[in-house]
Amino acid sequence: MGSQFTNPFPGMNPYLETRGLWPEVHNKIIAAIHRCLRGRLPFKYSVIMEERVAIGQNPAEEPPARYARPDITISGSGVHQEPSDYELEAGAVTVVLPETYTVREWFIRISEQSREDPVTVLEVLSPTNKNPGPGREQYLDKRKRILESATHFIEIDLVRVGRPMPVEGYDGDAPYRTLISRWQLRPSAELYPFGLRSSIPSFTVPLLDGDTEPEIPLGEIVNEIYSLDYYVNYMGYHDDPAGPLSDSDRKWLDQTLQEKGLRS
Repeated sequence: MGSQFTNPFPGMNPYLETRGLWPEVHNKIIAAIHRCLRGRLPFKYSVIMEERVAIGQNPAEEPPARYARPDITISGSGVHQEPSDYELEAGAVTVVLPETYTVREWFIRISEQSREDPVTVLEVLSPTNKNPGPGREQYLDKRKRILESATHFIEIDLVRVGRPMPVEGYDGDAPYRTLISRWQLRPSAELYPFGLRSSIPSFTVPLLDGDTEPEIPLGEIVNEIYSLDYYVNYMGYHDDPAGPLSDSDRKWLDQTLQEKGLRS
């Protein structure tokens, strides 16, 4: 693959976090981790991608709308009818309802055939999980239930927007994080924070005692997705990426892009 298609940054490319691209990138990262795990787990394990549906009401802060299927539907003949004048019933007031939509995201569930509960759950965060609103509340509720169970938990945060997930004992400002929570060690967990200028660290997937735990090369996965899918063609490198940037990171980013010939 030519250098023009190579990720110009040593780690996470912040331009992949844009609202128009991230849902696709998110699901490709999940799919790549899924393939990697299937080739490295002992045969007694199954690894399944499952879908989470998060409800949102703020299109300015979340990905584009994808409407949920209603609980009850009323179907007609399928014949198109032109809109007609309609008079309100007595006592009725015209109001506008908030636009409600859902964001569909994938996560990974690792199970053993002899166990009903999952051994490990792996999540890759999105702005939906980190911005205030129903999506964050739903995710935090699911996170709490996992952390109260005998299930290992992995949480990967590759987006800088929104509020990081709550942890105690780390006061740094690294925008990216990987959390490994082994259920036997809770409430203690391993947090791997890293910044815009750092490479993305690999991580080890916790399994049942005695089994070899596979290592996932997350940095290689992100770089391969960037290169193979020609994301350079979609990057607006002339502008700063979405999300917060310190003055020093902004200066470093500008210099890096200029050196790569991606910004004048």
